[in-house]
Amino acid sequence: MMFGGELSAQLATACLGIGLVFALLCYLTTNLSPGGMITPGWIALALIEDPLQAVVIVVMTVVTYLLTRVMQRYVILYGKRLFAAIVLLGVFLQLTLFVIVQRDFPLLFSHQTLGFVAPGLITYQLVRQPPKATILATLMVTAITYGVAFSGIVAGLVPAT
Repeated sequence: MMFGGELSAQLATACLGIGLVFALLCYLTTNLSPGGMITPGWIALALIEDPLQAVVIVVMTVVTYLLTRVMQRYVILYGKRLFAAIVLLGVFLQLTLFVIVQRDFPLLFSHQTLGFVAPGLITYQLVRQPPKATILATLMVTAITYGVAFSGIVAGLVPAT
C-alpha cells in the first residue's frame, strides 16, 4: 500500500471531484467519455492507495470487454439493456474475484464499493466509442487526476490518512 492505513474521506472525495472536472473537460473538448465520468477519479484513488487495485480494475475491464463481445453475438443488446448488461457483468466478475481472493488478499478490495462498477463503466464506453480513443482518453484523464491529487497530498492540502 502506498499510504499506511485507510485513505481519508477527504482524499476520496477530492479524487472523485478532480476526476469529474477533468472527465467533463475531456468530454466537452473531444466528445469522448474517459471510461465514464467517475472512472478516472476512482482509478487515480486506487493508484494512490495501492497500484495493484488499479491493475485489478484494468484486468477486470479487459475480461468484461471480451465477455461483452461474446455476449453480443448471442443477445440483442442496445441502449439501457446494453448498459445494464455490461455493468452487471462487470460487477459479477469483480464479486467473483473478491470471493475467490479476499481471504488471502483482503487489502486488494478495500474501498471497492465503486470499484466493483468501474470495469463495467469503462467497458460500456469501450463498446460505444472507438476503443483506442477511449483507452487514450481514460489514461490521460486518470494521469492528470492522479497528478493533481498526489500533488495535493504532497503539498499537505489533502490529508492522505
